[in-house]
Amino acid sequence: MKLMKSDSGSSDFGWIGQGVEISGQVSFTDRLQVDGKVTGKVISESGVLIVGEAGNVEAQVDVGICVIHGTVNGDMSAKTRIEIHRTGRIHGDITTPALLIEEGGSLNGAVKMTQDESRRAPNFLSEEPKEKHRIKGVV
Repeated sequence: MKLMKSDSGSSDFGWIGQGVEISGQVSFTDRLQVDGKVTGKVISESGVLIVGEAGNVEAQVDVGICVIHGTVNGDMSAKTRIEIHRTGRIHGDITTPALLIEEGGSLNGAVKMTQDESRRAPNFLSEEPKEKHRIKGVV
């Protein structure tokens, strides 16, 4: 795995190139691109995982953002969003607040949409009304 540091020194970029196979737990902070094969577990609190067209991930994935151009076999969880591009394939269940699937992309599994607690809209139906109003009509 290559680790590249930008000139500004603000972020790290990891790259698993074609022909490279990693087995085990892979943790990263900022950004990781997989063009090779990863088997096991991929974890990042808020980082971006990019699976390139040649990339093959057979792992449990828990990241901030996941962008799929290749193949993922395993359950995925993303705190912000999951993007499946036209060449992307996911075989497994996903959990995310936002899901984007480009025409041609493939998802074979269950989808659970979550909401970030800080962005969640108030649930007016469960709150006790301050005033009672009677509404007539057909809904």
